[in-house]
Amino acid sequence: MSDTEILFTRCGGATASTIAIQRGFLHDEFADGGAVLRSLQESGDAAVRESHFDHSIPSMFREGGNIPPIWARARGADTVVLAISWVDEFQSIVVRGDSDIRSLSDLAGKRLAVPLYEGISIDFQRGANFHGLASGLDIAGLDRNDVTFVDVPVERGQGFASGAAELAALFDGRVDAVFLRQSSGLRLFREHGGKLHELVRLTDEPDPLHRINNGTPRPLTVHRSFLDQHRPLVVRYIAALLRAAEWSEANPDEALDALTEEDGRSDRETIAATFPRYATSLRPRLTDEYIAGLSAQKDFLFAWGFLEADFDVADWIERGPLAEAEALVAAETSIAAE
Repeated sequence: MSDTEILFTRCGGATASTIAIQRGFLHDEFADGGAVLRSLQESGDAAVRESHFDHSIPSMFREGGNIPPIWARARGADTVVLAISWVDEFQSIVVRGDSDIRSLSDLAGKRLAVPLYEGISIDFQRGANFHGLASGLDIAGLDRNDVTFVDVPVERGQGFASGAAELAALFDGRVDAVFLRQSSGLRLFREHGGKLHELVRLTDEPDPLHRINNGTPRPLTVHRSFLDQHRPLVVRYIAALLRAAEWSEANPDEALDALTEEDGRSDRETIAATFPRYATSLRPRLTDEYIAGLSAQKDFLFAWGFLEADFDVADWIERGPLAEAEALVAAETSIAAE
């Protein structure tokens, strides 16, 4: 019998998958057979790579930003959430340094930038910006009716870096406030620091609901049919991620090197600042808080018109495989300690 092909994909940089791939935990798990691992991003077929967003390939594991898998599930993709990680990342709302806007409450009546990408299946950057700005408004006791959202078109060739087009609109006076996130947003914030005033660093907000965005929380998903047909492989895949997360906690400096390499555009200091709690945050879990965060993100996306249909996140969760993977890793640890 031939080995089962597994496609893997990840995004957002700070994931257990990043560590598992770079440090060999994932390939070591299947070195003795059972599955052949292939990177989705390395496929030469654009339709295959599109599964990162629409989750069309049943044998694909995806760990990363939550907007595409939520959107795909709302469109009928029969996927399941196997685990969730919660890695807080840089999120900030800024205005021009010479603006009279000095606090979030001053945003009432102002123009807030939201990017508009053409030619993509799900505009996750737009959704991320809406949520970041909405969180800032909520902190100030405002809502979407108190401001004007201004579309900022972003050409496909500009890539998906967060914030550059929006900052250009800020500096030329088309908008009054901009949301920045991820390492790209932090780099822009530092590059233009003397020209910007930061209204809030959502990364540091005590209420976790104000830190929810595309990158927080991050679900690990796979098709239900693949779980039903290859449950032992699914458990082993999760176990590899658990080992990678444990390694990251024990080796934070080397984990930071891996995350920096994954980003490819930022230095170590920027990555460390982007993900301030990265070393202890990569472990996939299914805590009530993590699930509530994922559900809150789904509710936001539905309320703001990003989803074709509503669904119950509780029905999307499959707890068994994670529990089995945790037991597998615990048994290995016990044997090693004897």
